[in-house]
This record gives sequence, C-alpha cells and structure tokens, in this order.
Amino acid sequence: MSFIESMATMMTPTQVRVITGLALSVLGLCVIFLFPTWAFVGFTALLTLGVGYEWFRLSCPCNITRWLALGMVALFGAGLYLLLPRSQIAGLALLATLGWVVLMFGLWQRRQVAGVTRSAGLRTVLGLFILPAFWFALVQIRALEQGAWLLLFGILIVAVADSLAYFVGRALGRHKLAPALSPGKTLEGLVGGLVGVGILAAIGVVLPLFSGVPSWELALWSMLVALFSVAGDLEESRLKREAGVKDSGQLLPGHGGLLDRLDGQLAAMPIWLLALAQMHLLIAG
Repeated sequence: MSFIESMATMMTPTQVRVITGLALSVLGLCVIFLFPTWAFVGFTALLTLGVGYEWFRLSCPCNITRWLALGMVALFGAGLYLLLPRSQIAGLALLATLGWVVLMFGLWQRRQVAGVTRSAGLRTVLGLFILPAFWFALVQIRALEQGAWLLLFGILIVAVADSLAYFVGRALGRHKLAPALSPGKTLEGLVGGLVGVGILAAIGVVLPLFSGVPSWELALWSMLVALFSVAGDLEESRLKREAGVKDSGQLLPGHGGLLDRLDGQLAAMPIWLLALAQMHLLIAG
C-alpha cells in the first residue's frame, strides 16, 4: 500500500474529497496564472487527452478503437488551434453551443426514462466533437487580454453552480431533475445553483474585468453557462449508465476520474467563449 493510499484509509470520504479538491484548485490556479502560453497549451492538451481516454473507455469496446479515437481528438484539436482563422472563433463556439443544445434536448427527453442505450459509435463520435471544442475554448480564453481572469471566472461559474446545487439539493431537494440519468440532482438544487451564479455575476459586474458589460448581460450569460454545465454533468452520467459503471476512473481520490471532475466544464467552456465574444471581450492579449 502506497503512502497516499494509507493516508486515505485514515480519513473519511468527505475529508479525502475536500483535500483532493483543494490540491486540484491550487494546481489549477498555478496552471492558469503561472504557466507560460506554451506550457498551458501543452498541459491542457494532455489533460483533455486524459479526459478523452476515460470517455472512450466508456464508449469503445475495442482498445484499438479507443486509441484511434484519442488520436483523432488530438488531430482535430491541433487543426483547430493551428488553422482556424481568428475571425471564425466565435462561429466555432456558436456551433459547439448548438451541438450542446441538441444534446440537452435529448437529455430532457430521457430524464424520466433512460430509453435505449446509444450505440458505441455514436458515443464515440460525440467525444470526437466535444473534447476538441472544450480544449480549443480553454486555450482561446486564456489567450485573451485578461484571459487568465476570464478563464477563472468561467470555471467559478461552474463550481458555484455545482456546489450550491449539491448543498441546496441535500437540504431542500424534493423534486428530481432527471431521475433516469442522475437521481441525486433536484430542481431545487438547480435553482439554488442558479441563484449562486446570479450572486457571482453581481460581484463580477463591479470588477474592472467586466467594465462596460451591462449587468443583465453578464448575469444572463453566466446563467446559461451554468445550465450548460448541468447538461455536461448529465451527459456524463448518461454515458456512465450506458457503460454500466459508477465512475469514469479512479485517478482522483474522492472524485473518481478526470471526466467525473470536468464533465460540467466540457459543456460550459465553449458557451463561455461564445459569451465573451458576444460581450465584446474576445480581445487577444
């Protein structure tokens, strides 16, 4: 037994989860604020491939197919980063957002009854589009004039929505949001998360980061980002149910795998990139 494993056995699951979360937060802040551009691009590319490995392990029955899919994610991401004109970035963000709208419609239809399991091919194709769009959004936001702070704010939207949804749902939850996909999620929790995001947006309005952005516009986009993050969470829950597993991996003690930790961000980052474009903040640093 390793030192980390022996320490984990001495703590409660909640303590393990909190400590892991704090460590990930410190690492994330270092990556966002201290890494030079090339290191940020490289680190987030490896992170995305790690998420992709877990995604395709859930969707691809054949090991060779998994690695081929992972290679295609790397190829698509590199193509977007190197070849897409800057004038088309907002258009790509809009396309990714519309794709998530379609997925949200499917999730809403299956919220009460899971329905027929999607084919491995369809689940794999979804990963081929979702993962490069997520990584591309990360690197494009970070490259903006105030990119590190804008990226942090987008991440905080998802974190606040997720945390408050959990606590409000535990305390007040009565009505299930999508029992066939994620029985723990409630409508009350969703409302609590949106209220928290509204407060975060109210704080954001007074920051120099969003000077010139109308308060209603920042609040609206923040709420939409939060809603899309819920869709990302539910999509991952659906993917795990179709694969018959509880967690996407065991890499992060108390949190499961990378996909378990970043599911909401997969959907949130492309729409946050679109939001920044619509708020006229898509200015290169």
